[in-house]
Amino acid sequence: MRYSKIAIIMAMKQEALPIIDHFGLKKDSTFYPIEVYANSDKSIILSLNGHSKRYNIDNIGTQAAAINAFSVLNNYDVDLVINCGTGGGFFEQGTKIGDVFIAKGEINFHNRLISISNNYQNYGLGKSPCLDLSQIAEVLDLKQGIISSGDSFDLNDSELELMKANQTNIKEMEAASVAWVCSLFDMDFTAVKVITDFVDKPADTSEDFISNFNLAVEKLKNAIVRIVKYLQN
Repeated sequence: MRYSKIAIIMAMKQEALPIIDHFGLKKDSTFYPIEVYANSDKSIILSLNGHSKRYNIDNIGTQAAAINAFSVLNNYDVDLVINCGTGGGFFEQGTKIGDVFIAKGEINFHNRLISISNNYQNYGLGKSPCLDLSQIAEVLDLKQGIISSGDSFDLNDSELELMKANQTNIKEMEAASVAWVCSLFDMDFTAVKVITDFVDKPADTSEDFISNFNLAVEKLKNAIVRIVKYLQN
């Protein structure tokens, strides 16, 4: 299927700048705190979670991502949303720093545990569907993986157990929220994530994230450029 108008939802501006520069995107609008960039015919939209004035950092996590996606889908005519960014992988699965994954299966939350009933439990997990892009992954030689979202950079044992039960390949902080908003709009959704650190390796993941960031962002840019070109042609 061809997608003529694609929205890319991202959290951190430093992750997005190489993509903005490559496509020649210009600031198009602001829905505070959301910042939206677009090309001249608005066939490519890139929307950022914006900046926290209080803490002087980029807004990250599931709340900001949901506001971002909701703002875009209420104000732009698009036919596909891609949540793009960085994430943690699993060393024991053979994942490498800089590996790029396209989402597969369902996007889950790993820190919304609601044990009231089966329906609430499933609601907590999210289980939002994403597009089957296995053909694109094969053609572009990209990995596919199951993504799990939460609002903590660190991880506790119960969250790790849940991710393993869900056969998670990538841990990150936005995709499940964006996928949920897309489901409200009946909007096609996928996510593309690059690995900056390992969830299951006894090292300082925050230090790994910082030291591997530039390499990962360049790999992410290269992948999303190829994916968008394939989807629009």
